Amino acid sequence: MQNLSIQHEPVSPLLRMPIELRRQIYRYVLPSTLRMDTRLQRLTGEEEKKEFNLTLVRVGTGVELWKVQQTFPKSDRETGNDVVWQRGSIGILATNHQVHDECVDIMYGENIFVIDVSFDNITFRYRWLILSSNLMPSRAFPFLEHFSQRNLMKIKNYIINVEHVDDYTGMIKYNCQGIGLAARIRRQVENLVDLLVAAPYLNRLQVHLIDGAVGRERFPSGRIHRVQDDRYIHQSQTVLDPFKSLYGVRRAMITGVSLEYAKELEDSVVASRIGAE
Repeated sequence: MQNLSIQHEPVSPLLRMPIELRRQIYRYVLPSTLRMDTRLQRLTGEEEKKEFNLTLVRVGTGVELWKVQQTFPKSDRETGNDVVWQRGSIGILATNHQVHDECVDIMYGENIFVIDVSFDNITFRYRWLILSSNLMPSRAFPFLEHFSQRNLMKIKNYIINVEHVDDYTGMIKYNCQGIGLAARIRRQVENLVDLLVAAPYLNRLQVHLIDGAVGRERFPSGRIHRVQDDRYIHQSQTVLDPFKSLYGVRRAMITGVSLEYAKELEDSVVASRIGAE
C-alpha cells in the first residue's frame, strides 16, 4: 500500500511570534492616526485666518440685554482637525487570512475616525500627512458606503461633528427650514447611530454639535441682526437625541450643547446594558 503522508506547509516565522510582538510590527507598517497641534498644520509664515460673523446673544432674563459674540466659520468650530493619518502600507493584508484579520483589527480598532454629519450626508474625513513637504491634504468619503460592513463593526474610536444650520442657510443650501430642517439632520444622526448600536464595543465617542441655528431679528433701528439665545440651543441640540440609544461606551464627551444636556447624554451612552434597560 502506498504510504500517504500529509505535507504541512512550514509556518511563517512571523506567525510563530507571540501575537503581542506581531501587533507591534503591524503598527510600524499600517496606516495610523496621530494628533497634531492645528497651529503646526499651517505653512511657515502663514497667518491665521480672522474671518468671523458677529452674532447678538440675548443674556439675562426679563430684560433685553445683548452682547456681541464672534461666530467663527465651520472649520474653526468643528472638532477632529488635529487628527491626521500617517500613510502606511496595506500590502501586508494580502499575506494570508490570519495576518489580514490581525491587521484589520488594529487599523480600524486603534485609530480615530472623524465623521461629519450634515443635512445631506455622512462623511469620513481623511486628512493625511505628506512627510516630504509637511502638507496635510484632506478628502471626504461617504462613510457608510466607503467601508465594508465587516470593517465598520471594528471601529472603536469616533469623533463626530453634527452640523445644524440656521433656517436661512438651510433654505439657501437645501431648500428646507424649520421643523423639517432639524428632522432631516436628526434622521442622518439616526442612520449613523444604527451602525454604532450594532458595533460590539466602542472605546471612545466624542460628539460635537456645530450649532448654526441662529435667528435673524429686526431691531428698532430697522437693521436685521443675527441673534442667538437659549431657545435656539435647546431646540437644535435635540438632533443628538438618537445617541441616547447607545450604551456601554467606555469614554464619552458631548460638546457644543448646554451643560445639562451634555451631562445627560454622556451618562446615557456610558451606562451599561442593564442600566440602559
